[in-house]
Amino acid sequence: MKRTFICYCLLAVCITPAFGEEQAQSMRARLRGLRGHTAPVAQDATAGPAWSTDYSLTPDTGLTSHSAVWDPATNAMIVFGGIDFGAEATDTNAVLLYTPAAASWTTLIANGALGAPSARDSHTAVYDSANNRMIVFGGFEFSYSGTESVFNDVWVLSNANGQGSPLWTQLNPTGTPPAPRFAQTAVYDAANNRMIVFGGLGLDGEQLFSDLWVLTNANGIGGTPAWIKLTPTGSLTSDVESPSAVYDSVNNIMTLFGGANLAETASTNGVWTLSHANGLGGTPRWTNIVAPGAAGSPARRYGHTAVYDSANNRMIIFGGGPAPDTEGIGFNDAWVLTYANGLGGTPAWTKLKPTGTPPATRWEHTAVYDAVNNRMLVFAGDLADPVYYLAWILSDADGL
Repeated sequence: MKRTFICYCLLAVCITPAFGEEQAQSMRARLRGLRGHTAPVAQDATAGPAWSTDYSLTPDTGLTSHSAVWDPATNAMIVFGGIDFGAEATDTNAVLLYTPAAASWTTLIANGALGAPSARDSHTAVYDSANNRMIVFGGFEFSYSGTESVFNDVWVLSNANGQGSPLWTQLNPTGTPPAPRFAQTAVYDAANNRMIVFGGLGLDGEQLFSDLWVLTNANGIGGTPAWIKLTPTGSLTSDVESPSAVYDSVNNIMTLFGGANLAETASTNGVWTLSHANGLGGTPRWTNIVAPGAAGSPARRYGHTAVYDSANNRMIIFGGGPAPDTEGIGFNDAWVLTYANGLGGTPAWTKLKPTGTPPATRWEHTAVYDAVNNRMLVFAGDLADPVYYLAWILSDADGL
């Protein structure tokens, strides 16, 4: 994805990169006054999917290529890193908390805090909700000076939801680690405490990976973490830059959608599943469950997001952009894939038609899923020039 930005926008309102809380309060008031944009109201559970936002923002929420996880215990989203357009488009290592019920943002760990991972973007984060630990891997250190770096380090944030004193710890896994990378995917197997990492880009974006790795004891508890490289059978498209991945923990299946080739001249809309994704119970195998270009599929894309409704075996995707990039062209559509793990029936795509004002088209945003309330939260991101500061909620996100 392009890293050149000219203006910084909230919906249709452009702002300067650095602004204070007074300006943020003024911006919130202006956004609520825009024609067609109203404060969110209580949703009728039978009304179907609907978009809403509370217009809550801070100087630090103008992020792209960040990570986000959802904590069901506190109903809060935990955000780490990314390119911060409230700080002159530099990488950050801040940790932010967003609580939709209170329409509030809190800085849990400030940018530049001692003992934190290096500032970065395009990394991955997974969450161990039982132990309140966020696990961060890899990423890219962006610098205007040209001294850029790509990481393959692993960090764990304990008390990640702010219930207790948060503390970063760098893990030192045994085994040969994955090559440094960014724009990879990662999912978490909570039952076996394993993080599964797939693909990504190497230094300077000149190498596209299609390898698969597992980190055991990924949360830093219960034993020494270790890297294991898996060798799946089956076939997978080479179009793997910035795809999305979700994980079915019951059946140990990872589902992969979309992605672009190394040159970013083409993207895919195929869907693949990976059996035995955590490396246990058998040899992992790639299976193409929806062919690229299949009728009724979303447009080909990369830089989108996906979340998973495990109870109903549904994957929900949002946004992204086509390849090759076209200035100002992106997606803000939401689609649901039934039988997303490839089991129980024939996978089929359905395009949602939510009511309410939708988020603007975007890529390099994040999305998390609130399974209890069947809500998808989409946060920030960009579209070549505009950068977005708000969190949006899609109610009845699985279309049921």
